[in-house]
Amino acid sequence: MEERFKGIGASPGIGIGKVVLLERKEPRFVYEFLLKESEVKKEVERFKKAVDEVKKEFKQLIKNLKKTPFKEVKQIIETYISILSDPLLFKTTIHCIKEEKVNAEWALAKSLEGIEKIFGEIEDDYLKQRVQDVHYVVNRILTKLQSRQEISRQVPAQSVIVAYDLSPPEMTRFLSGEVVGFVSETGGRTSHTAIVAQALKLPAVLGAKEISQKVKVGELIIVDGLSGEVIVNPLSDTLKKYQEKQKKYKEYCQEIEHFAFLPAQTLDGYTLKVMANVELFEEIPSILNAGAEGIGLFRTEFFYLQQKELPDEETLYEYYAKVVKAMAPYPVTFRTLDLGGDKLSSALEFTPALNPALGLRAIRFCLKQKDIFRTQLRALLRASAHGQIRILLPLISGLEEIKETKEFLEKLKAELKVSGYPVASHIPLGIMVEVPSAVTLIEFLAKEVDFLSIGTNDLIQYTLAIDRGNEQVAYLYEPLHPAVLRMIYTIVETARKLRLPVSVCGEVAGDPIYTPILVGMGINEISLNAQNIALIKKTIRSISFQEVRELVKELINMGSVKEIKQCYLNIVQNWFKETLEDILTERISLVYEGKT
Repeated sequence: MEERFKGIGASPGIGIGKVVLLERKEPRFVYEFLLKESEVKKEVERFKKAVDEVKKEFKQLIKNLKKTPFKEVKQIIETYISILSDPLLFKTTIHCIKEEKVNAEWALAKSLEGIEKIFGEIEDDYLKQRVQDVHYVVNRILTKLQSRQEISRQVPAQSVIVAYDLSPPEMTRFLSGEVVGFVSETGGRTSHTAIVAQALKLPAVLGAKEISQKVKVGELIIVDGLSGEVIVNPLSDTLKKYQEKQKKYKEYCQEIEHFAFLPAQTLDGYTLKVMANVELFEEIPSILNAGAEGIGLFRTEFFYLQQKELPDEETLYEYYAKVVKAMAPYPVTFRTLDLGGDKLSSALEFTPALNPALGLRAIRFCLKQKDIFRTQLRALLRASAHGQIRILLPLISGLEEIKETKEFLEKLKAELKVSGYPVASHIPLGIMVEVPSAVTLIEFLAKEVDFLSIGTNDLIQYTLAIDRGNEQVAYLYEPLHPAVLRMIYTIVETARKLRLPVSVCGEVAGDPIYTPILVGMGINEISLNAQNIALIKKTIRSISFQEVRELVKELINMGSVKEIKQCYLNIVQNWFKETLEDILTERISLVYEGKT
């Protein structure tokens, strides 16, 4: 009987094959109280041995990947190795075994709970998804502790890998071409599983609840990474429909590939820059190959999260300079540290906040922790001698934060010059506009900086008072809400009068559904995940600036989401029918129904 599962389309494409099941559910184990001190010592040694075995396994994987083009995967596995020795995991587990006299599995699960709590308080969706990395590492240790049997790397041709949880190292075991798709119950669009599936150019649906418990090995399965749907034992009509959709998608990808290196110019000559969002240096080759015209958002906090201790100025300088040189002659926009309040790593100690999203984070944290901010800014200023850099300040809510940062920057520049370090004569300074107070004050804030970057994820969340991670209200998260559109319009119009460039770097920037409205607003730059650059450029090249400009003027005078959707999506659907075919018209239907 045909059965359908709904998840998150994490990597586009259509995969049709037979189920290969890795894990049906989360590992289970029982609580064991250790009566004797000798048992405690033995349990600690058993845990350390399991960790060592996993570490050796990861190092072997890195060695195996040396001759492959998947540098992203190698970097992810190195992150796993650092997680293995992170005090929050390693020392806490040993402490729990010794103090509470419990078995290693139970102590490890307790450490994981503590880490989950920390990640649960993070607002940034990308960083929040990193807890999946910890889950995977813990699962690997449990596999060693419980001596669970692992699947062979040999799988039949046309296999779809289904698992409760799926990790990049597991995915790299199937590089020989037999696998045509991935499905898991955990993970999201910004998880490492999604990133690796995209690098492998294989469709993936993540977050498909209970699927690993309901499918059987060898069953026919369809993975639709475009809509997030998984179909098990499809009827003949369904199979035929998806075979046709698979064929069209392949043709479509071949057709749009060359758009990656064409200018992002509308039919009537309005040109935007299309850049990439980046977290790691290792992503640079892939974004350049995808046609990125620079880095519109470099999330500097990710490098900090990889360190066991706070990085010093020299370490940061070398890292930033390496990024700048690799991207030359294109610009790199470094967003200063966007951490705090979340107590993300053992290197940063804070008092837990009741509401971290509104607490000591981003620019507030940096201005409070001047020593940390000083180290990062000095490293960035020194890196400016090697190419075009821009400095972007996150979560600006008032004028004082900009002025204090500018004074601090000038002081640091003077210090560096006295010490003989070369610094670029002009380094553009910009702000993330992502809270309502910044929009209200945009006329004042914009006069203090060189560019604006709209962070749509936070702007929507703070404007509509919605926690995107709360399933009860997630449906209210709406990029086409009239309040959101009016805010973006206000920002762009103010910037236009002051001749300041404006970019958008949230999820909206990477979704072609919203490209016409961003172009019509007058946005100058879009920064997105590199995978969609060709598609976004094709979309831009298929629309008229004057037409979308008139459309935007009409939309911002509407007062309801329903009214805006009826007007906007109907028009966009007609455009896409002629230019982007039904690959995107299906997605428009999902947006219209509020299902994505």
